[in-house]
Amino acid sequence: MKKVLVGLLVLVALSIFAVQVNYGIFADITTTNIWNLLGSGSSAQNFAVQLWKYPSLLGMNKDGTLIPSAATEIPKLVKEGNMYTVTVKLRKDMRWSNGAPFTADDVVFTYMTVKEMEIPGGNWSGAYEPEKVEKIDTWTVKFYFKEKETMTIYYDTLMTAIVCSNYWKPIVEKAKKQKDPVKWLLSQEVIDPGITALNLGKIEKGAFVQVTKQVPDYKYWAYGEKNIYYKGGGFSIVNPKTGFKWSTGDTKQPVTLQVENGPFVDTIVYKVFGNKQVAIQALIAGDIDYIYNPVGLTAGEAEQLKGQKDIKIVSNPQLGFRYLAFNMRKFPMNVKEFRQAIAALIDRDFICNQVLQGRAIPLATPVPPANSFWYNSAVKTIGEGLSMGERYQLAVSLLKKAGFKWDTEPVIDPKDTKNPVKTPGKGLKGPDGKPVPTLTLLSPGMDYDPMRAQTAMYIEQWAKNIGIPLNLKLTDFNEIVTKAFDDVDFDMYILGWGIGRVPTYFKSFWHSEEMAPEGFNTPGYSNPEFDALIEEFEYADTFEQARKAIFEAQRILAEDLPYIILFTNPLIEAYRTSIKFPFDQMLDGIQGYYGFPEGVKKVQ
Repeated sequence: MKKVLVGLLVLVALSIFAVQVNYGIFADITTTNIWNLLGSGSSAQNFAVQLWKYPSLLGMNKDGTLIPSAATEIPKLVKEGNMYTVTVKLRKDMRWSNGAPFTADDVVFTYMTVKEMEIPGGNWSGAYEPEKVEKIDTWTVKFYFKEKETMTIYYDTLMTAIVCSNYWKPIVEKAKKQKDPVKWLLSQEVIDPGITALNLGKIEKGAFVQVTKQVPDYKYWAYGEKNIYYKGGGFSIVNPKTGFKWSTGDTKQPVTLQVENGPFVDTIVYKVFGNKQVAIQALIAGDIDYIYNPVGLTAGEAEQLKGQKDIKIVSNPQLGFRYLAFNMRKFPMNVKEFRQAIAALIDRDFICNQVLQGRAIPLATPVPPANSFWYNSAVKTIGEGLSMGERYQLAVSLLKKAGFKWDTEPVIDPKDTKNPVKTPGKGLKGPDGKPVPTLTLLSPGMDYDPMRAQTAMYIEQWAKNIGIPLNLKLTDFNEIVTKAFDDVDFDMYILGWGIGRVPTYFKSFWHSEEMAPEGFNTPGYSNPEFDALIEEFEYADTFEQARKAIFEAQRILAEDLPYIILFTNPLIEAYRTSIKFPFDQMLDGIQGYYGFPEGVKKVQ
């Protein structure tokens, strides 16, 4: 009887002291099957609740630095005969939540299953790259590649999610005996082991999904592991429990951030809401601690939460940008000084801070500053720091330099901060003496994107003030896409891109082999020096070499200006101060870390 009472008291104590946080999501999860999760079942909600539990060989820290995850180090790409190989040494201290050790068997099984069964889905694309994946020993695996596509290998193949082979192997073997093996495998709704202490618990469709701690702290291999950031970019991983250590850069500098691995909560409940307004009200009422939303809050929604008790609003740059593109196949867009003159007129700080009232962040390059490893901070926009009058003056001088003339040359007083254009330009003529034709700037309208529409209105007026015959056409988004990407029939347009953290998109947007309509190079930009840098980036022997190439590519783009990079949207998020995240200032926001399941703390 005494033992029963003690047992009951323990259960009561555990229930009293169990730590729970509540997140809001906007749809049910649709699958618990990793093969489907990274295929047709990919969704923001599925990823937020589950994807973080699977390991990969390599990863990136918050600064975008490549770091080992399940590997012990960053492996080297080596030429062997007619193949390129990567030999990966694995950590020996990692354990799946079912207690099985993480080994080379898990790695080989994952890659071979994807290839042999032809698992569909773009998120599995990295597993298709190697010709062969071979187990060397329990803690070593070797990849063989036909091509030396360094960036693809490191940032796609070696970042593929890995599954627990001793759990999945019998299921996959059974799948192979079915009439439609892949369909059968993807239809299995199971909760498999993860590499974390947390895993899926109760699922109530239309109501909530529960994630619970399933490995005690004292048994969890990663509990207490630290990620340490140093001034100047140094970084360390230190696991005091297992003794694993890895570092890169100067780790003798002062520590700027230390992130300790938990989990520090026993349960995370993801409550399903039909719409954002209901979730916002739940946040205000304290029913949830954080709203997970990949697109963040609108300015109006943020205003609604502003000043609410115990709620913190954070703003971070997104992975994406708005831009103005020139059709360099046509005059005068094919004249570099003309493009530079338009760029000189555009005061991004004024647009973002005054016109758009802080709802946008000015950008100088296609790499956001928060993506610090790839961002070239030395690149400046043309006219940066100048007054509007000085910008007009610079634009006029650039046009003159290229041989442009006016019937009535603009007269500028740079000291007049209110009305610097004393005489507007009229009758702009090219270097050949012929009038510059009326040009059209295409932009989405106010109903689709008021930020782009308002920006375009200012650009039109600034250009006209110095005699550039530019007419704005606010039009349907699809019309712009058709004219730019299919017909390639435009003068200038304003659109936006979502981008990846690793700037492989430089090739897609501006390499001469990617010309629209077959590719995404709508400006028709062709610069052999730029092309060579992109190829150097793709086939680099070291990451420093790749970084150096992208730094130089950013400099060239800022001078040649096939695009004028305008701004990015901040990602606005909100959470209650009853919880604490390891950090909340980073590229792509808290949602990019799925709300830190193993790092979030409940503030007592």
